[in-house]
Amino acid sequence: MIRRLLITLAILALPATLLLVRRMQRRALVPQPRGMVLGLYAGVPDYDYGEELTRIAATGATCVSLQAIYRMDTGHSNAIRRHPTSSPTEEGLRLTFRQARARGLRMMFFPTLNMRDEAENADWWRGNLAPDDWALWWQSYTDFNVRLATLAQEGGVEWYSLGTEMASTHRFPDQWRQLAAEVRKVFKGKLVYSVNFDSHDSFTFGDCLDVIGINTYDPIAKYDDYPSPGQVRDAWWWVVYKARTLTARFHRPVMITEVGYPSVAHAHVGPWDFRTDKPVDLALQNELLKGAFGVLRHWSDGEAVFYYLYGENLDQKPVGGLQDRTYAVWGKPAEATLRQYFREPIWQGHIPPKAVDIQEAVVQSLVSWHRKLRDYEDVELPPWVVAWEAQNPRDAAEAGAILEKEPKPEHRIPKGEER
Repeated sequence: MIRRLLITLAILALPATLLLVRRMQRRALVPQPRGMVLGLYAGVPDYDYGEELTRIAATGATCVSLQAIYRMDTGHSNAIRRHPTSSPTEEGLRLTFRQARARGLRMMFFPTLNMRDEAENADWWRGNLAPDDWALWWQSYTDFNVRLATLAQEGGVEWYSLGTEMASTHRFPDQWRQLAAEVRKVFKGKLVYSVNFDSHDSFTFGDCLDVIGINTYDPIAKYDDYPSPGQVRDAWWWVVYKARTLTARFHRPVMITEVGYPSVAHAHVGPWDFRTDKPVDLALQNELLKGAFGVLRHWSDGEAVFYYLYGENLDQKPVGGLQDRTYAVWGKPAEATLRQYFREPIWQGHIPPKAVDIQEAVVQSLVSWHRKLRDYEDVELPPWVVAWEAQNPRDAAEAGAILEKEPKPEHRIPKGEER
């Protein structure tokens, strides 16, 4: 009798159990956020970005990174200020936040520092800023971020960027931690900082963040007129290795805050170069993006991926087109490639990397540094490598074994004479 009752109860409970399982699966399968960077630098402080946000949402993007430009007069200035024309007003920001929410886009607010004459002066940029008085600069930068983070909190922003590509500040981890603590008093979302593609090894303060960002402008096959698909694929797996190494070092998720290529010849050599006057090459832009997304579709452990850039000259409509040489994809072969990537069924964290995948990434990062130490003059191991190998001798031994199988150069090459 009891057995029959238990069987009956189990049968009756089966539909409810299956429904619960389905609901749990739906909750677990969250699409990885993928979207575009929309630069809020139309040159009109109260510009209405509604049209641009509508167009982004129509691609299948689920998120947008709203990049606003603020200024230092020179690389030695101690203050950050809003530019009267190139920076949005506070009311303009509020409007843009409302419009993005209305279109169902998750938001990152990405305040970015430029030097006043950066477009004409390549000597100074945010990566090498050197204020005359660091204490004054940090106070100004903190006040600046607290105010903007307050607006971001009011606007429903999910991720707030504390900074990007500011390598000369990496030696001040305590100041970054103090800044993060002040911003957390007014912003309850996730705090991000984005390292440049070549400065992740000097990065020191991931512990005070929620997410670490990378701007991925790594050169690919820089001595070749055209990279092969294999070269593009390998370069992008190296990006994944860097991301997973940052996760191993700081126990934080990583997002790609900028991935993009201008539609010009040799875009693979210097993807960051917005000053180039090289001719249009739509096919190269498309092939580079296909290679990048072909790797990133396997990177479900990434927090998010943002394509850079919607467009640079928003006052010249239509943005993009077959003669456009910028990062914009509109009306180019790359537009279909980007839309396809946004449609990919990539579920955030659905297939987490195994411990062996993380270890492989770290070991390859160690190998890369020891290879530089072996091959080139004036190379020193970054402090994190020295500390990691002291704490993880197995990883150090594995990296050493890999290097032992490689041919050694007859002499070390002076820096800058790699070829």
